[in-house]
Amino acid sequence: MAHEYGKETSSLEFKSDLKRLPDDDLLDAVVALANSDGGTVYLGVEDDGTPTGIDKVHQDAVGLSAMIANRTVPPVSARAQIVGTEKTPVMQIDVPKSRSVVSTKSGKVLRRRMKVDGTPESVPMYPYEIATRLSDLGRLDFSAQPVPDATRDDFDPLERDRLRRIIGTYQSSDRNLLELTDEELEKSLQLTVTVDGKTMPTLTGLLLLGKG
Repeated sequence: MAHEYGKETSSLEFKSDLKRLPDDDLLDAVVALANSDGGTVYLGVEDDGTPTGIDKVHQDAVGLSAMIANRTVPPVSARAQIVGTEKTPVMQIDVPKSRSVVSTKSGKVLRRRMKVDGTPESVPMYPYEIATRLSDLGRLDFSAQPVPDATRDDFDPLERDRLRRIIGTYQSSDRNLLELTDEELEKSLQLTVTVDGKTMPTLTGLLLLGKG
């Protein structure tokens, strides 16, 4: 029998709520969709598309939308509504494609991708992908704006080293980046901008390299 909700795609995610899905898991799914092409999370649906219902904690659509906005940076304005039947209510959460790069409040940046077997998964978005995503979106938006009163001293050298290691690990990344000085590297990835001759971190820079 065909299951009611079909199957998961790059823009469709099912989350079981039988054991009350942790908020962090829901936020991961929302952030990954927002950083891809947007889409819908059906909370209360098993992986095979069978609706099994939502936990009573999750039956407040307005509260759920508010929680998502409060715990994403920049806030994702997802629209939640109850669908399904009275006996088996399902929460449909529509996630818009973000015009920036979104992270959870705790700093996780994820995106959707299709696995070899044709099923989707949410995976971490690496720093060089974030820079690419921002330029793909043509967004010199607030994430690329300087943060007042911030300086390069706010960057964590360990995070910068990790970024260099990540860039070096990926075949597709631009090896020339590794030959740049720290300052040049930060600038080329839009982690800093120069304002009136002064180098200042951008919001993206602080998200990626800021001291925890």
